[in-house]
Amino acid sequence: MSTGLLEQRANYPHTGYEYGYGSTGNSDADGNGRKEIDCSHLLTKMLTGAGYTIPYKTTRELASDTTHYDFIALNDVQEGDIALWTTRGHTGVVEKMEATRTKGEFFGSQTSTGPKSAKFGAGAYWPMPDKYLRPKAQYRSGAQPAPAPAPAETVAAGGSWQFPIRKAGGAQYKDAEELFAALEAETSGHYLLGSHKFWHGGIHISDQSAPQCVREEPVRCIGNGVVVAYRLNKDYLTSEFAGAEATQSLKYSNSFCLVRHDYKSPANTQVQPGTSNELTFYSLYMHLLPFDRYPVSQDEIPAPRIKMTASGFRARSDIKGAPNCQEYGAISAGAEIEILEEHADRVHAKGKLIKGAVGGRTEGQEFWFAYKQNGASYPKSDGTPSWQEVVPPERTKPGYWKGKVRAVVTASGLTLRQPPATLTHGAAAGQPISASTAQSTNQGLVLCTNSTIEFDSAKVLNLKIGTKTVRMAECTFIPSTSGPTTGLKGHSLPVPSSFWACVEDVSPNRFVQWQALTPTLFDAVVPMETAIKAGDPIGYLGLNENIAGPTGGVSSKYQVHVEVFSADPRIEDFLKNKAGVKEGKQYIHLPASTTLSKKAPETSTVVLKSEHFVELTKAVPFKDAVDWYEVSLVDGSEHKSGLIKKEAAKIISQHDWEQLGFKIVKENNQASDGFLDSDDMPDFFKKIYENIDRLGNRDGAVTSEDLATALKNVEFREHWSKLIADHPTEWKFKSDTPKWARLDELLKQYPAVLKHEKNRIDELVFWDELAGVGAIADGSGVVRHIHPISFIGNMLEVAGSSACKKCGKSIALTIPFMKKISGPTVSDEFLKGFVDAANKFFVKYEITSCSQVALILAQGSVETLKFAKFRESLNYSRATYTAESLLNLAPTAINNGLIRKGLHLNYAQKLKYVEDHLLANDAGYAQHCFGSNDYPNNDYRGRGLLHLTFYETYKRCADAIGVRIDATPSLIETDVSAIVASGSWYWKSNNIGAIADDASLEIDLKVRRVTAKINTGLDQLAKRKAVSKEIIQLINNDFGGCAG
Repeated sequence: MSTGLLEQRANYPHTGYEYGYGSTGNSDADGNGRKEIDCSHLLTKMLTGAGYTIPYKTTRELASDTTHYDFIALNDVQEGDIALWTTRGHTGVVEKMEATRTKGEFFGSQTSTGPKSAKFGAGAYWPMPDKYLRPKAQYRSGAQPAPAPAPAETVAAGGSWQFPIRKAGGAQYKDAEELFAALEAETSGHYLLGSHKFWHGGIHISDQSAPQCVREEPVRCIGNGVVVAYRLNKDYLTSEFAGAEATQSLKYSNSFCLVRHDYKSPANTQVQPGTSNELTFYSLYMHLLPFDRYPVSQDEIPAPRIKMTASGFRARSDIKGAPNCQEYGAISAGAEIEILEEHADRVHAKGKLIKGAVGGRTEGQEFWFAYKQNGASYPKSDGTPSWQEVVPPERTKPGYWKGKVRAVVTASGLTLRQPPATLTHGAAAGQPISASTAQSTNQGLVLCTNSTIEFDSAKVLNLKIGTKTVRMAECTFIPSTSGPTTGLKGHSLPVPSSFWACVEDVSPNRFVQWQALTPTLFDAVVPMETAIKAGDPIGYLGLNENIAGPTGGVSSKYQVHVEVFSADPRIEDFLKNKAGVKEGKQYIHLPASTTLSKKAPETSTVVLKSEHFVELTKAVPFKDAVDWYEVSLVDGSEHKSGLIKKEAAKIISQHDWEQLGFKIVKENNQASDGFLDSDDMPDFFKKIYENIDRLGNRDGAVTSEDLATALKNVEFREHWSKLIADHPTEWKFKSDTPKWARLDELLKQYPAVLKHEKNRIDELVFWDELAGVGAIADGSGVVRHIHPISFIGNMLEVAGSSACKKCGKSIALTIPFMKKISGPTVSDEFLKGFVDAANKFFVKYEITSCSQVALILAQGSVETLKFAKFRESLNYSRATYTAESLLNLAPTAINNGLIRKGLHLNYAQKLKYVEDHLLANDAGYAQHCFGSNDYPNNDYRGRGLLHLTFYETYKRCADAIGVRIDATPSLIETDVSAIVASGSWYWKSNNIGAIADDASLEIDLKVRRVTAKINTGLDQLAKRKAVSKEIIQLINNDFGGCAG
């Protein structure tokens, strides 16, 4: 039976409460809008709200209160029980306990945040609790029943959204602008305007812009939701075309996946009860790869690829010893290289850098290196191979196809659970199943690693375990017929005949590895009601062969049609932000004709021709006599910048869709055909439409080719991609209906082409085959189409930054967050610059996980005295050091300096030199030990976020970040952008992210290995461990992240 405590969390948001020692949560002592409350008083309020009549107890008193509480053994702890740290004086309510019973999560009043979730156990700031309590049921009366489960899971803003494709290598696009730039390679299939000027409700993503999605990177679901229907071709369909010289058989796919998303915005808590904006919409993915094409064919096998296991091999412009050969730099361990050509000497090879670090080269650039010796991997100095082959992965099969799934437990255990109270998405998961052991203790039933389960993919639900949503299903156990014994851990009982369990196979909540999903239905629309999550695989680009011209020929490409649409009548309230939600991204609204001022001594002004929206985090605060925002933008194809008074700036949120330019366009005559008739459209649409030809070839006719050119204009694209087209879908009507009547006229001179196109249209439609839960509105087919990239771009919580590649939560730094980890002397102005730079360079250098952000900040904090000093002190005073002790401290650096200066001294002479030139001489020591003949007056001591050291490192960094810190090293102690860029470059160049993301490493070992890459002497290791754990907890608390 649930204690009812977790249901009380919503009553104590951290936005309304903060931590206050001894405070009861009834008053706001400091007047900041948040009432103070400590952990034990929060627990008492939650108990009272859940219907218990239990008096207040301090954490010390709780530890011995057997009157009101049962004390629970670790193996029997359930969500809703009370966790108690007697030695630390802290308490909270258990939200999650891992099957291994070595870590979990709890809700309580945290010192840094007030009421919020935090982690405990392995890798967390909080250790495992000392005791677990459960309030006795006899003290519960008048309890409020838990709210009934929602009919479907609602999808919140922020980390629950992803773009439908990722970059090669799996990194996510940081924002809509980056993805739009990639899509400029598309020549057709653009939003709204299709071929022959027909309406086109989605966008095409093809191998022209996303070749990685043909074989390596799947198309992905944009958000948590429910698959309501799909169609999977067994193999490509074919259509016949009788050309002038021969009949051609053209391959294409009508495979699709249709997902319903039930969105609910954050609540406007300024009104009671809190109100939200809600919208049901759909995402469609059409022309997906057929089932039989998932195995990699012989002609798809890519060029050989290797991963370096050695560091120090040299990259060159030609083979070693060749005339005019230029050495680029060292190849780092972990670098992945595509082999383009093997030299006739059977030793060297030309490679292309796919990912990782190579001195003087960037990803995609080529170089020569030592590849083989005697037909095998060129050996390292110890004789072991310098590289290993990267085996191309198989295509990942989606999990929504209807069929039986067998999966193997990959976690340390899989908890067996009772069924949920209701079989609906968003409901709470059932309670863990437990039974008595041979030792007469009550212990949960947990399947051991490598156990095999089976479940029905069509019956997977998105259920809640604590605060997390995971995919779960009713399962059966498949006994092992060979290999290690599988089954229950710590029990001799047989596994129950059926049970519920988590079936997640995607990080960060991965518990099982799906071994086989064999679809049972092909080439037909399959109604479904199965859960899917943001980022889950949908499929791959399918081959689409078209007629090249009226007389024949083949034009082909791999592509997917992605579409977002809604038939929800609440869409206008959603666009108008009827609930008045203020959270999320903030924008400065600059209407057309806004006048921007210039900084003194300039007295001129800048007038904006067009309306603009500037993300608040990208506006730079400036203060003279008044407070200003400095903005930079492109207006009428001109780059403009200027100041707007802070008090005059109109701030709107990401939920103000209509104010941000998202507008519904609707033809006056919707009974007409599917032709886009601009004369029948609103005036504001006509003005945008007229720009297509002006930005295209200016021949007086608007074509899809003109649109491809116009979309490269950022201002035009900004307006075009925010149009919401109210128009019948292209997936309902067959070729003999009025929607397609215009085709008869357009192709009347080419009857064979007309017949071919009509046959394809009839094969692609599916709308009328949707039934039951899959049926959309009244079935008329009239929906509102929304540009999928603009839509997701605005849904994302923070633009211009990244989401964690593992958990999907935003990891964009903020000034309030940085204040928590910075020293008291660090100014707000510096933190603003640091946050902007970090949110730019962390993405650029792929520091895109919660763990990486936590650990680079922790290392930077120790190196720079909490972000206050970005220059290493080298003043070795005579009070602490003698010449001999200083020489013994740094013999290599001092001797290298003597060699560079051409001084060959005996030991006595060295001591005299140290005494005269290096002791108590910060500048002299730095120039001697960290100098360079290229710039004799500079020193290259530790500077920047991670304290780069030595001229060679400065030089490589300067080449990479484009800032000449080799010529002016002081830049990385004074220029905040260079400070962050240098640290980010060093982090990626040394492959430190791979260590930070290695989930198999215990946190202390992980920090040690990260530190060894930054400070080989492991200086202040204990402090680095402590700071790392502190920042990990803050990231997980503040961002809801997965650091550890």
